[in-house]
Amino acid sequence: MSKPIKVLFSFFLVIFFIAMVSKESALAKNGIRVILYGNPIQEKHSPIMKNNTVLVPFKGIFEKLGFNVSYDSASKTISGQKTGTTIKLVINQNTAWINDTPTILQVAPQIIDGATFVPLRFIGEASRLEVKWYGDSQIVSLYSKQNLFPVSRGGKFGYIDAEGKIVIDYQAKFTDAYAFNEGLAIVYSNAKFDGFINQQGNKVIPKGNYYDAKEFSEGLAAYRTLKTATDFAVSNYGYLDLTGTSVIKPQFKKANNFSEGLAAVQVGSGYGYINSSGKMVIKAQYNSAEDFSEGAALVTINGTSHYIDKKGKFLFNSSYKNGESFSEGLAAVKAGANYGFIDKKGKLVIPAKYEEVHSFSEGLAAVKVNGKSGYIDNKGKLIIPNQFDAASDFHEGLAVAESGGKTGFINKTGAWVIQPTLDWAGRFSKGLSYAYSVDGEVYINKNGQIVWKRSQP
Repeated sequence: MSKPIKVLFSFFLVIFFIAMVSKESALAKNGIRVILYGNPIQEKHSPIMKNNTVLVPFKGIFEKLGFNVSYDSASKTISGQKTGTTIKLVINQNTAWINDTPTILQVAPQIIDGATFVPLRFIGEASRLEVKWYGDSQIVSLYSKQNLFPVSRGGKFGYIDAEGKIVIDYQAKFTDAYAFNEGLAIVYSNAKFDGFINQQGNKVIPKGNYYDAKEFSEGLAAYRTLKTATDFAVSNYGYLDLTGTSVIKPQFKKANNFSEGLAAVQVGSGYGYINSSGKMVIKAQYNSAEDFSEGAALVTINGTSHYIDKKGKFLFNSSYKNGESFSEGLAAVKAGANYGFIDKKGKLVIPAKYEEVHSFSEGLAAVKVNGKSGYIDNKGKLIIPNQFDAASDFHEGLAVAESGGKTGFINKTGAWVIQPTLDWAGRFSKGLSYAYSVDGEVYINKNGQIVWKRSQP
C-alpha cells in the first residue's frame, strides 16, 4: 500500500473514530432512562426524544406491560392486546386507537435504524399507568395509579387499596412502612431504613450504604449515609434519583424535599436553595427556609418572615413576625396579636382579627374567633359560622372538625358528613382517612365506613 493511500486510510479512520465518539457522546448526553414499577428497562435500542415526545422500541414495552404483540406488515399496524385493552398504532400515522377509540398522537410511530419506535406516554396512559417525565435527570417513570395505604398487624406491615383489600400482604420483613410517593415507598426492617419498594411489594432500591432517606419528590429523595462502616456518626444529606443512584453528594446539614424545582438545604448555620443539579442558586443566608409554593418561599431573618422569588429577591418588605406559605394566592401572617392574610404584594387583604388561622385550601380557610372555628372565603367573608371547637383544611371536599371532644368531617356548607364520633382523624387523601375510633386504628372512606381496622393475628 502506497504512503498516500496509507495517509488517506488513516484520515478516514480518524474521521470514523471521531464520528463514533460523537455518536456515543450524543447518546450519553441524551441518556433517557425508562423505569417501570421502579425497575429500569434495558433495551438493545435506547429511547429517543422527538418533538418533546419519548419514543421507545414497541415490542419490549408492550411485552413488559403484559400485552400480546402482533405486527401486520401489509398495513404496517402494531397491535397490543390484553384483558380489557386493545391498542393499535400504524407506522408514520398520527392516529392511534384504544379499544377502537381514536387518539391523535403528537409524534407518529416510526422505524429508526431498523427498529420500530412508539410514543411511550401514549402506551403508558393507555395501560392506565401514571407517566412522569423528569427532564433534569432524563428519566421517565411509569407506575400504577392505584392508591395504596400502609397497614400493620402483629408487627407486620403491608398495604391496602381504597376498598380495604390487601394488595401487599403483611410481611414480617417490614417493621414499618410509609406512604407511596411517585410509585415508591420507604420500608424499615428491625427499626432501620431498608430501602424503597414498588407497588408490587418488591424492593427496587435496596438499603445499600444509605443510613436513611426521605420520600421521593420531583424524582429525587434526600438521603444520608454513615461516615464509614465502623464510624456510626451520620453524614450530611445528599439526593438520590429513582434508580437509587446518588446524584447530589452528601453535603447539607438538613435537606427538604424538592418543590417547584428547588429544595431548601442547610449549609453551616444558614439555609438556602439548590436546584436539581445540586447547584446553590439562592445563597444559604436565612435562619430558616420553607418549600416553594406558588412561586414564592417563606424564609426568616432575625425572627422576621420574608417571602422570596426563585432568584432570591424579596417580593416585598416585610415586618411580620409569623407567616405561612402562600396557598391559593394568599398567605397567613401574624400582625400584632392576631392573624390575617396578605397577597403577593404584601398587602393585608384580609384583616388580622383572628386568633388562629389555617392556609386556604379548596377556596376556604379555617379561622378561630372567641375560641370557635369557622371558615372564610378569599374575600374574608364568613362562609361557615364559627361553631366548631377546632377545624382544619379542606381536602377532597371534606374537612376535619371537632365538637364536644370528638372528631368528624364536614362539607363546605358546614354540615356533618361523618359525625363527630372519632377520637382523632387525619385529612382525606386519595379517598381514605387514617383515624382512631372505638375500634382503635382504622381507615375510613368518605361515607364514614371503616374499610380496615388494626387487629391482632
